[in-house]
Amino acid sequence: MSRITVQSLGKSYGGEAVFADVAFEVTPGMRLALTGPNGCGKSTLLKVLAGEIEPDEGQMTLSKGARIGYVAQEMTGTVLDEQLLSWVLSALPSWNEFWEEWEKAVAADDNARIEKLSHRQAEFEELYGYNPDHKARAILTGLGFSDDDLFKQIGELSGGWRERAKLGRVLLQGADILLLDEPTNHLDLEAVEWLEEYLLNFRGTLAFVVHDRIFLNRVGTHVLFLGAGKPILRRGSFDEFLIWDEENRGQRQKEADKLSARIDNEYKYINKFRVKARKAAQAQSKLKKVEKLEQELNQIKEAQAASHRGKSLSFKLPAPKRGDKVPASAVDLEFQYDGEKSVWPALNFQLFRGKKVAVVAPNGAGKSTLLKLITGTLEPTAGHVKVGSGTQLGYFSQHQHEILNLDNSVIGEIRRLSDSNLTEEQVMSVLGLFLLGESYFERKVKGLSGGEKSRLLLATLFLARANFLILDEPTNHLDIETREGLIRALKDYDGTLLFVAHDRYLLGEVAEEIWALDDTGITPYLGGFEEYYAKSKQEEACRTGQAACSSEDVKEKRKLSKDDKRRQAEERNRLYRVLKPLKKKYDKLEIDLEKVLEEQAVLEEKMNDPATYEKPEEALKLNTAYKEASDWADTLMEQMAELESKIEEASAGQEGV
Repeated sequence: MSRITVQSLGKSYGGEAVFADVAFEVTPGMRLALTGPNGCGKSTLLKVLAGEIEPDEGQMTLSKGARIGYVAQEMTGTVLDEQLLSWVLSALPSWNEFWEEWEKAVAADDNARIEKLSHRQAEFEELYGYNPDHKARAILTGLGFSDDDLFKQIGELSGGWRERAKLGRVLLQGADILLLDEPTNHLDLEAVEWLEEYLLNFRGTLAFVVHDRIFLNRVGTHVLFLGAGKPILRRGSFDEFLIWDEENRGQRQKEADKLSARIDNEYKYINKFRVKARKAAQAQSKLKKVEKLEQELNQIKEAQAASHRGKSLSFKLPAPKRGDKVPASAVDLEFQYDGEKSVWPALNFQLFRGKKVAVVAPNGAGKSTLLKLITGTLEPTAGHVKVGSGTQLGYFSQHQHEILNLDNSVIGEIRRLSDSNLTEEQVMSVLGLFLLGESYFERKVKGLSGGEKSRLLLATLFLARANFLILDEPTNHLDIETREGLIRALKDYDGTLLFVAHDRYLLGEVAEEIWALDDTGITPYLGGFEEYYAKSKQEEACRTGQAACSSEDVKEKRKLSKDDKRRQAEERNRLYRVLKPLKKKYDKLEIDLEKVLEEQAVLEEKMNDPATYEKPEEALKLNTAYKEASDWADTLMEQMAELESKIEEASAGQEGV
């Protein structure tokens, strides 16, 4: 049985407590979510549980013989020269050595040795499964690695993929106790869901830190909230914890209000009768009673602080200037790295003003590349991308060093990235708004945590007053409170938004459209993340044979070769070029029709007014104007009907494409 028992645990740095008086027990089958604002000590507590650092007070005990799985921070030594699959398998005892011993025992007819080895084989299989190689491949595939990746050297992998490799190695070890710190940070949507399923089937003890709200709710069976005051342990999902926390704070507030009113009344009596001889003793007695009530009130306030979820990021992006109708568009856009083939086939798209669009795709499909082409950070290999002349662009990169000067001070950096006309007070107040108050002003940017750097970048976007925001994984490194503040701000934002994210809560709450990017190009989902998610699940079930496909198109799509898909993409792009001028004319006619219908409505209102007919001349003019408007509306509708026929005819060639 794997069990963690923690008693009065505390840890400080530089005389400042990171956490104190932490006590809990985690038993097999429990999946404990460590939550709380950035800086409350979640990752530090995991390191203590893993034995990476020692606590300053209290104690922690593990079940005897329990095996701990924890992702180490750094890859050291010759690890970078090793092949991915070999390195992951090296976490297990060597089966090769076992079989060498077995063969020697058989050759020597050493029955006693063979029996011992049989017991060891049974232990190995119970701990690590019957086929470790197969299990390792399954885990790495689930985390998004291709078959070709399995034999690459670790050094060939990017930082995010190395993090996945470390996670894969830990999962293969078959630990009794798993300790995971932000395991979803470098995973795409498919890998996050695979990890969720893996952990839901994990039979050991799990403690984890994650800021993905959906992951928290699906995986966690208990919540340990660290923050102001005493840590709180609650059974249930994170959403259930939030409901309890809100109700608890509401009840505490009612108690505090009642006590405050009672204390005020007692003080009125004391102040009134303190100087009167007959009532002085009674007033003095009441004073002692009030002191006890004040102590009780202070205890309630402390409990309120303990249940409060920490200081939240709360802001509203300033209303931007009205920008171009099409802030960004692309024609036959391609990009190649180092002479390789284009990341995707030629892309053609228009992003319309006010739209909130999320680009989704597996890692490595070119999402960030597309954003960099739009921002001008990269130059297209072929075709072009255009940003409107009236478009003011704000960019947030998940790779913070691409934007931030790490050697600059916080206040110096926000001045560098913001409008030079801003006053000192404006700059400082915005930093305060993003929880980077006075104590941060002179700190070096390189000394900030990942979450603090993200908030600094968000502060610069706030000051930019951009009417087109491009965000690449904006919620990485942010705690839940800050994520929720950002989501609220983006939902209320009046400008155009194009973003990349794997946070499903953000995608579901903010994205009006999803653009799915793959080797066939962009597939839009106008129904947002819900439509995209349902379609991807349907296709997955079809592909894996878990469900009968309801659409022959879905089956066909999965049977197509890459060349077929590329040809279809080229055909779609050709049709796009045919349809584009037709749709442009149609949109223009539609605008004209709206205007003429509005004019008709105004004329009808006047014609329905009896006063109009008191002047026959005016009434005649009105009738003439109404007839002209009606005739023009009919003409516009005829032209639109004709264009609709042409569009339908051209689109007919799109069926099956």
